[in-house]
Amino acid sequence: MAVESTGVTVGTSITEISGNTAGSFDYDRFVYLQSGTEGAATYVGGANVSAANGTLLSESNNTVFQLKPDNVLYAISDTAGAVVKVLEVK
Repeated sequence: MAVESTGVTVGTSITEISGNTAGSFDYDRFVYLQSGTEGAATYVGGANVSAANGTLLSESNNTVFQLKPDNVLYAISDTAGAVVKVLEVK
């Protein structure tokens, strides 16, 4: 089982935070997410994520997703340079 930890900088534009692994890792993976920027409202979801349809990330709790190999997660924030902490367990 591989574990990868990254900090992805997002901002006011939709940014990919966990990419498609099909072909390189063809199994389900767990993705743990947390807001890494104090006071930033950061949302996660699909390619059209927004404040209106995304899941708000917490600074103190993790949000966990079980993803298929071809699933991709995106984030957007109200703060330029906001960071999303990403832990992927494959």
